[in-house]
Amino acid sequence: MSSFSYILLAFMWSCLNSMQANEMRLTTAQLKYFNSNALHRNALTWSGYYWPNSTLVYSVGKGMAFADYLLVMNAMADISARTCIKFRRTHNLKEPQVNLQRTDDGCWSDIGYLGEWQTLNLGKGCMQRGIIQHELLHSLALLHMQNDPRRDRYVRINLANIEEGEQHNFQIYHSDDFQLGYDYASLMHYGAYAFSKNEKPTIVPLKRGVKIGQRIGLSAKDVQKLRIMYC
Repeated sequence: MSSFSYILLAFMWSCLNSMQANEMRLTTAQLKYFNSNALHRNALTWSGYYWPNSTLVYSVGKGMAFADYLLVMNAMADISARTCIKFRRTHNLKEPQVNLQRTDDGCWSDIGYLGEWQTLNLGKGCMQRGIIQHELLHSLALLHMQNDPRRDRYVRINLANIEEGEQHNFQIYHSDDFQLGYDYASLMHYGAYAFSKNEKPTIVPLKRGVKIGQRIGLSAKDVQKLRIMYC
């Protein structure tokens, strides 16, 4: 293997590891929602976590350099161009908002509108448009694709290959797919080796030839889902 190939693989593995640090943070109330029966979920309704007026309000926090902020604005602009969703910066600390920061390890976000100060962190290896958009979609109340209750028809989860303490990232949550079906191409799908403890796949597609875990940008179904939720 050439020196360049080794460096490239090391960089890709570093980015993958940075994405795996608790990137979806559910509140106690949200976990209660997913663990409740269908009747209770209907009463609580997940749409309460959608941002009012289709506008995500954010502030720029610690560690976010101007060049980083430009990348975030570019990622936001792409989402806005393809949906009705708007992003508005605020300097009012009392206003419910997503605080964008680069102070902790990993790429992670709180889920949906919480009506209070919440956080989206973009650590080392996170400053790529697809990764930034992945976390923004969490802030807009989207979960991971492999958490879908229908996922076992489309992928196999290899629990034996998952790092200890990370099994919750592969838990099924009873969410709505808006009749769009499973999306291997979703920006919200983990890659095949996510949280692998032994360099063996943790997620195996049941359909031959498909790729999972892309971080290039929104899939067509990602866009459709956002439009159904917010437009």
